[in-house]
Amino acid sequence: MEDKRRRRRKKQRTRIIVAAVIAVLAVIVVIFAAFKIYNFAFSSAREYVNSSSESSAGGEEVSVEIPEGATTKDIAKILNDAGLIDSEIIFRIQSRMSGYDGTYIQGKYSIPMGSGAEEIMAILSAGPQVDESRRVTIPEGYTAQRIASLLEERGIVTADDFINEMNTGTFDYDFLSGIPKRDYYLEGYLFPATYVFEEGATAHDIICQMLDRFQIAYDNILKNSGSEYTTDELVTVASMIESEIQVPEERAIAAGVIYNRLEAGMRLQIDSTVQYANNTRNEVVTYDDLEVDSPYNTYQNYGLPIGPICNPGEAAMEAAVNPDDNNYLYYVVKERGSGEHVFTDNYDDFLVARENYHNSFNN
Repeated sequence: MEDKRRRRRKKQRTRIIVAAVIAVLAVIVVIFAAFKIYNFAFSSAREYVNSSSESSAGGEEVSVEIPEGATTKDIAKILNDAGLIDSEIIFRIQSRMSGYDGTYIQGKYSIPMGSGAEEIMAILSAGPQVDESRRVTIPEGYTAQRIASLLEERGIVTADDFINEMNTGTFDYDFLSGIPKRDYYLEGYLFPATYVFEEGATAHDIICQMLDRFQIAYDNILKNSGSEYTTDELVTVASMIESEIQVPEERAIAAGVIYNRLEAGMRLQIDSTVQYANNTRNEVVTYDDLEVDSPYNTYQNYGLPIGPICNPGEAAMEAAVNPDDNNYLYYVVKERGSGEHVFTDNYDDFLVARENYHNSFNN
């Protein structure tokens, strides 16, 4: 009887070992097959691009513009729309395989029709040949007026032409629909970035370049945010964050404060809106400043101002869309020149923090 049990246990162990070996072999077969499929797919992509690279590049040149912040996916679509490549996905794969992914430089390019994919990648990675006098950087937080003045200083267009075109020109972008009538109509949408403006570019051309760059931020951040606020309201919130906050980690916190005050039915009382209404950038807002009669004065009016008070960058937009979940209702600069803020959920603590800020002027 004992011999039978031993033989039965031996057979069971043998079956277990055989099953384990079969399972291991099956896994090896699956991994091998996956590897072969992977290798075939990427070899096909490589062969496609290599054969494309042998194409004649002697045809007419096609002008394309790569906006600042464009991803490889964005660039592949631009090239495909221009008829320079046949497959967006293969271009993206080869960009990664060849080490070009993330190296493409913004700017306007003239690419010969029939250029191979490798050649196009090299061109876009090397960057455009530009007249440096036409390269202009618009910093985050600049107002339309400051942008206009900068463009005039650089000899690109006159400030008057820029402002007039911004307020009266026709611009066909979905994100501009529903904007209320106001001074500096496109304030908030003149995306801060580095641009290269062609010789002879008009104010309309320049504004379209800025709106094209805003389109990318809109698509990536604002378009599908799921927010209860409109695009214009989100840009307005982002503009206040851009104007008020210097420390990156505080942006989302300040956004939370703004939404908390709106939900509580409190006036926002944001100094930057008063400065915008007065066209000043003084370090301290005076009581006289607070008396300005303007739809941008959030000390007098409830709710959001009528529109953005500057042109915010992507980080401020991200904060407006993804505010910190907090209970803060107040904030004040920690001390003069620090750029940091004290955040509080009650008025008494705010008064103490404000007093400390004022005292820092004497230190």
